[in-house]
Amino acid sequence: MDTNFSDLLSRAGQFSEEEQQLLREELQFHTFTKEEYLLIEGTVCSKVYFLVKGSAVQYVIDEEEERHIIDLHVVRDWVLDHQSFTARQPSKHSIQCYEDCTAYILSIEAIHRLIAKSQAFFQLGKILGETANRIQFFDQKHSPDEKYRSVVKNRPALLQSFPQKYIASYLKISPETLSRVRGRFLNP
Repeated sequence: MDTNFSDLLSRAGQFSEEEQQLLREELQFHTFTKEEYLLIEGTVCSKVYFLVKGSAVQYVIDEEEERHIIDLHVVRDWVLDHQSFTARQPSKHSIQCYEDCTAYILSIEAIHRLIAKSQAFFQLGKILGETANRIQFFDQKHSPDEKYRSVVKNRPALLQSFPQKYIASYLKISPETLSRVRGRFLNP
């Protein structure tokens, strides 16, 4: 079993050999170029992506054409717009490759086929919850230090993959506040 597929399985749940084969048959593998869209605002999210290489940004554009980061994705992340995917409603977000990416892709139709073959594939639902919980955390009233500490502890790869202005937007703080927070972490 290749390492990328093992990573995907470990993040998605536990499956028998037969179930692993069924999943392999439904997965697509694709390469995307920098700035290519995985999801465009206004379309329904019908696929989930497991990043094997690269990074992606989920964002919304406000009335003043400002980009607000909703989520950041790096290798081993499942990428989707949870709300659009589960409600089957047009997305309010776009998801764009920040750099060249390769990913496993699983369509909603493929997920339904897998669940019809084995109830074990209901475990895939936990991947949907991961992104929703992450987004919800940063939308809550946590202090800038708590938000930054969470990234350092749980998602340190973000700090090496994205510029500080993206990290600040993701944390829902200003770049200046992020600089002060980082300073406190570096010089306690």
